[in-house]
Amino acid sequence: MDIIHAEFLISSAFIVYIGAALLSLLFYKKHRLCNILSNFLGCAASLLGIGGSLIHLFSKNDSLSILDTVSLTPYLCLDIQLDKLSAFFVLTLSVLVFCVSLYSIGYLSHYYGKRNVGLFHFLYNTFILSMALVITSGNMIFFLVAWELMSLTSYFLVVFESENAEARKSGNFYLVMTHAATAFLIIAFVLIYTWTGSLDMETAVHNLSIPLKNILFLCFVIGFGTKAGMIPLHIWLPAAHPAAPSNVSALMSGFMIKTAIYGFIRFVMDMLGAESTWWGISLLSIGALTAVLGVAYALMEQNLKRLLAYSSIENIGIILMGLGLSSWALASKNPALASLAMLGTLLHLFNHSLFKGLLFLGAGAVHYSTHTKNMEQLGGLIKRMPYTAFFFLIGSLSICALPPFNGFIGEWITYQALFINLGLSPSGLKIIVLLAVAALAMAGAFALACFVKAFGISFLALPRSIEAETAKEVPLPMVLGMGLLSLLCIVLGIFPSLLTGLIDKVSMSILGSTAALKGSSSFLYYHVSIEGNSVSPLFILMGGILIIAFVFVFVKFLGKGVKERKYGTWDCGFTALNSRMQYSSTGFSKPIRIVFRALFRPTRDLHLEEGPSPYYPKTLKYQVSTEPIFEKYLYRPVIDKFFNFAKKLRLTIQTGSVHIYLTYIFVTIVLLFIYYSFS
Repeated sequence: MDIIHAEFLISSAFIVYIGAALLSLLFYKKHRLCNILSNFLGCAASLLGIGGSLIHLFSKNDSLSILDTVSLTPYLCLDIQLDKLSAFFVLTLSVLVFCVSLYSIGYLSHYYGKRNVGLFHFLYNTFILSMALVITSGNMIFFLVAWELMSLTSYFLVVFESENAEARKSGNFYLVMTHAATAFLIIAFVLIYTWTGSLDMETAVHNLSIPLKNILFLCFVIGFGTKAGMIPLHIWLPAAHPAAPSNVSALMSGFMIKTAIYGFIRFVMDMLGAESTWWGISLLSIGALTAVLGVAYALMEQNLKRLLAYSSIENIGIILMGLGLSSWALASKNPALASLAMLGTLLHLFNHSLFKGLLFLGAGAVHYSTHTKNMEQLGGLIKRMPYTAFFFLIGSLSICALPPFNGFIGEWITYQALFINLGLSPSGLKIIVLLAVAALAMAGAFALACFVKAFGISFLALPRSIEAETAKEVPLPMVLGMGLLSLLCIVLGIFPSLLTGLIDKVSMSILGSTAALKGSSSFLYYHVSIEGNSVSPLFILMGGILIIAFVFVFVKFLGKGVKERKYGTWDCGFTALNSRMQYSSTGFSKPIRIVFRALFRPTRDLHLEEGPSPYYPKTLKYQVSTEPIFEKYLYRPVIDKFFNFAKKLRLTIQTGSVHIYLTYIFVTIVLLFIYYSFS
């Protein structure tokens, strides 16, 4: 019965997404009706997806066929399969879609009469459907079709505000990068078919030669790494995510880039078997670099959505670190450690979809109310948008991995797995693990500074613009969408065992073992005991509470009888504070920019308008910018050489002579004839 229920619910969810997309086109002239109907159906489909995925995760059956049609052309058919890994990703997608669709009821209202809301919802539901099809594809051809549909629909959503030149530029850049990545996936699939004669997801490739497996691994790293935003293949992400509408940004950052992680697990861990140790070491090293540089660049940003986009790169780095460690342990014949690292990976993946979706929805609420994403023009929003400020704070605390919020547990388990691996690794490889631990700690410290800046500059202090001063709280559906994600961040932080049991089922289906995770989760603490290494966060928490209580009582005792005087906070004796006296986004990050100037290569522009005296200028404008080193020193030289080669080739081939063109055709036909004669 469980199989029938899961199959019915998942297939019903797909049908509802299709119906929502088609109805959006039917009612495209009635913006309000179209918006409410489409988002209501999106919520309904996501609930069906949640129910179907949970039923399958708790069932004893590993694989379930949702739809398998017959086609005259092999593999060119609808082939939808659901196993434990797919079910977990469907669950992740469905939870996020429910909250985003609820939020979108209010958010899309600012498009009424300005944009085609029906077209938006057609693309929106098709985009969600395509992501669901990617993670449930039963063969590689159908996977590529769904992957391409996901790329195209997300491109059209990025450029939805087509009057914005920046959005068009970002969308075109994203389109080029994602198709370049797809080319490597096609190469990998062609190689698999050439040597195995099959394109099924369950194709046995364990008998392939080691060099061929290495080539396949590199193709998957480039293909999936580009979609994930792995450094140095990340440059599309900080451009595309901020350009898209905020509800789309939440889906792209919260889940779309995770389809690449699904691809890594499906093809590298499951299909190829992660037999080579250097694969895991490579992923671990790339992940560490991605985590540190991603959050470092986020700390420099003034655009709130670009800051969140770079932060997504950081979290992809953390996920890749766990995935690389799992692959390394699997190749080293240590399935228990591989399962523990996989647990940390999938926990952080699920939790990141929640708090990053929440943060992008919060940024969207700020933009909805203030019409700006520039933090230099914000400030004081906590009094004008109290619900948004509170929910954004929850997301900020979660992404900083502070207990008892959900971002903590995934990183905590990843730390545990790294330290266990440190004791098992050969002497020459211990340095890699130590550097990975240091990178994860450094990324955590930068993330804390980054979101102190994001929340403090945007919501605290005094407003720095008329837009911030006149901001109002967003409509109720937007508040409810953010509130539900905030609640999940707290609940899954306090009770992480709600997820660990599900992920253990996924690990068992892929790795053949579960994580050796002991202890329990309670209302205020985690207790994790792994191979004799026991740490009780409850003890740490209670110790912190006792220290705070002691300091409070001590200060009260010493201050007894002292007359209390009230002043403005941080006013330094001034009675008329203004926004120019407080920290700016640029000023907050300046110490980090100075320390790491070799990385950021900052440039400063100072413009003065002369006044009555050189010491009293009328206006002073100071702007700091960082140098995009990957674009300047990696991509720009390659692009310039490509264009120079294309120009020379055009002068050689496109001569304008008909005779030469006929010669080209003749030579091509002769070569094809020779090829087919000897093949």
